[in-house]
Amino acid sequence: MLFAQSDDLNTKLNGFKSQNDLSNWIYEQLDEANANPSKAVANLQKAQKERWRNTKTPDEHFAWLNLLSTLGYYELLDGNILGSISMYENALGFFQQHQILSYDIVEYVLKPLSNNYTRLGDYERALYLQKQSINFQRAYSEDPSKMANIYGNMAISYRSMSRLADAHRSIESGFDLKPDAKTRIMLNNVLADVLYDEGNYTKAALVIQQNIKAQTATDHESAYWLMGTYTTAGNVQLELKQYAKGREFYQKALTLVNKYYPYGRLREKANLFTQLAKTFLASKQPKEAIAYSHQSLSTLGIMQNKAIINQKIFGDYKVVDAFMQLAKAQLMLGQPEQALSNIHLSLLAADKIRNEFGADITKERLQKNLKQIAEQGIAINYLLFEKSKNQKYLHQVLLLAEQSKSRTLLEQMERNRNAVTKNVKADPLLVKKQTLERAIIYHEKQEIEQKTTKLQETIAGLKFQLALINKQIAKKYKQDHSNFTNEINLANLPKHRFIEYFFGDENIYVININRQKIESVVKLENAPLIKEQIKSFVTTYFQHGPAKMANAPQSFYEASHLVYQLILAPLSIKPQENITIIPDGILGYVSFDGLITREKYVENLSAWPFFIKEHVTSYAFSLKTLQLEKQKNNNQGFAGLFITHTIGKNAPLLAVEKEANEIKNKVSGVFLYNEDVNAKSFEQQFEQRNILHIGTHAYLSGPNQEPTLDFGREKIYLFELSAKQDAPSLVVLSACRTADGILADGEGIISLSRGFNAIGTSATIAGLWNVNDHTVAYITQHFYQSLLKGNTSAEALRDAKLAWIKDPQTSGALLLPYYWDSLVYMGKNQTFDLEKPFFSPWMLWSIGGLVVILLLVLTFRFLVRKTKSST
Repeated sequence: MLFAQSDDLNTKLNGFKSQNDLSNWIYEQLDEANANPSKAVANLQKAQKERWRNTKTPDEHFAWLNLLSTLGYYELLDGNILGSISMYENALGFFQQHQILSYDIVEYVLKPLSNNYTRLGDYERALYLQKQSINFQRAYSEDPSKMANIYGNMAISYRSMSRLADAHRSIESGFDLKPDAKTRIMLNNVLADVLYDEGNYTKAALVIQQNIKAQTATDHESAYWLMGTYTTAGNVQLELKQYAKGREFYQKALTLVNKYYPYGRLREKANLFTQLAKTFLASKQPKEAIAYSHQSLSTLGIMQNKAIINQKIFGDYKVVDAFMQLAKAQLMLGQPEQALSNIHLSLLAADKIRNEFGADITKERLQKNLKQIAEQGIAINYLLFEKSKNQKYLHQVLLLAEQSKSRTLLEQMERNRNAVTKNVKADPLLVKKQTLERAIIYHEKQEIEQKTTKLQETIAGLKFQLALINKQIAKKYKQDHSNFTNEINLANLPKHRFIEYFFGDENIYVININRQKIESVVKLENAPLIKEQIKSFVTTYFQHGPAKMANAPQSFYEASHLVYQLILAPLSIKPQENITIIPDGILGYVSFDGLITREKYVENLSAWPFFIKEHVTSYAFSLKTLQLEKQKNNNQGFAGLFITHTIGKNAPLLAVEKEANEIKNKVSGVFLYNEDVNAKSFEQQFEQRNILHIGTHAYLSGPNQEPTLDFGREKIYLFELSAKQDAPSLVVLSACRTADGILADGEGIISLSRGFNAIGTSATIAGLWNVNDHTVAYITQHFYQSLLKGNTSAEALRDAKLAWIKDPQTSGALLLPYYWDSLVYMGKNQTFDLEKPFFSPWMLWSIGGLVVILLLVLTFRFLVRKTKSST
């Protein structure tokens, strides 16, 4: 019968093709797909390939759009979320190209695509499409239930971003429209999820109970919503530790899936198996948990005959979760090696997710989740090392720590390095990318400087288009960040000490690398307490000015020594070692130079045992960012950009003026001041000089605390920094808070320093807190003086700080770390060939002295001759 049906279908399709009837050819394929859902994806993909020409008429456009969206739907039913997203994106692009306004784009493309983005974790793009859907509905069809449904989806996105207040507002907007009963059920489902996230489990359970009573599964749609209600009910019971009740609800949901979607909703089905595994794990029944985890992975097509097929692993949170439950169960059974293997597979799935994300901010949020997975892997490796003393486990600790550190920055560095090597004008995709990036920068500047939120939707739209372009570019140039290499070649590191920190939720791990080998890994228990102590230290003594430090120096001394004891003393570092620190979390706000190394308090500030007195310290975002090969640098020389006057005032900023003059006396180069300092001159010098020194104000701007350089009449924001063909090897940011910014857990501090590193500079010197102008002027000129002696840049910065501490003119509070320790060196340590100015002050004094001596000699000779002649 199937053979006959196939012959009959082919006859019809050939007939339509011979008549050049593309519309009916497409609709025949759609009918076949709907009649055989299990083969729908394969049949529709085949139709895509066999189409003999492009669509021409409105009817043909409509039919082809229908095929693309239908294929997206069936890809989703098969559990292939990435394939589904690609099809819906193609459908949206086709709709925008041909403006097929008769097609319900909201219901059949925008809504499922935004839901897919939400499932993937790309909430920014989901929200953009949901807001666009609201606009479409208002313009073409003000159906209250459809509008309310969209508000429900917006609430899901907000909830996933932990913006629960916005989620509540969206739910209320949906109810205010007085939608039909089905939509009210959906809104209540979302409300229960939001209440669950708020920890209000009792109220969540009540809402769910009422929702269950209001529902009956009669068709595919009603069964889907009832399944969702049962799933949320199970989640609530799991949190309330009512595991048997939770299983009961999950089984009811599973029954509905099997009945109404025997060949589809594989993702939802897999999720139910994973949730059932969680209930058995919580009940200390690991074997049952493993069985359900296996069912989840089998449903997703990743496991066959109880064997994992690595090539089948794809990017989806459900895959990540299934592997993690499997790992936890194996650990409970005393199978740590098997657990580690599944943790690595979980991280692989998560990496494949990040490859699909459209925005760096979305990747940064994912990195926080990856860090929690990495912590469990680190804990297992640490225990295995304790038992076996096998060094391979310490190496695995380092690899996992690196995998959860500054990944987005590493991708930005690689992306920018690749971008400057391509001929943009030769590729329309790259031209479009550049145009969109410039438009985004323009509008984001307008948004900050005009203090308005009106441009947010425009910016979101531009970023959405840019994400689609970036996806095409990645495919064209085969860019894939999902294969994050696990190998770190320690032999490529300089032969000094590296200390890498991993701040987990439960414990802190300190990886101690010396002379290209992992010397030890130290586990610090009670991470929450240590984090709070460091946060209190930073906030009290640095973030809010010097008053606390100056008014209570002994309290600061004791607090600083406590931090030293917590994070450095356990390593037993030898004096006079060169050290590179790779911080994590809150530790990124700490400068180690000013930490107190001995317990006994002394009143004489110049005698305080600062860490800097024993060590040369530099910093790095990660080992991988440090080791990434930089683009070729053809730059030479020094350039300094200085704002020595404020706008509208003639009074000079004496400290900046002094800083510029002192540096000019030490180093030959280009020096630009005030009106000559702008975006154009900044870019020009950035591309030409090996060291770029910027002396001006810097701060965090706008609601997103955007790192900002103030050039007087112009401002440069972090998002404006773009890669150039050539970049300085060192950027010195002699300004406040240039190493400061918002902390993205698992990524680091989003600062100007980080931004310069991303676009190709090897290193920066930047300020963690507000700098003292006179101190910075002193330190920077001594820094260049030390560089001229052939010292490395990290050594030179240390020499300059020590010079300040030892200078007899430095006294009182100015010896406190707040005043001299703000500037930190971040990146590759290096030496520079700098030129002294031809007419330095020393030379002028020397020449002047010689002239005076010559005049004295000539005068003496004249007097001698005169005396002889008179005689």
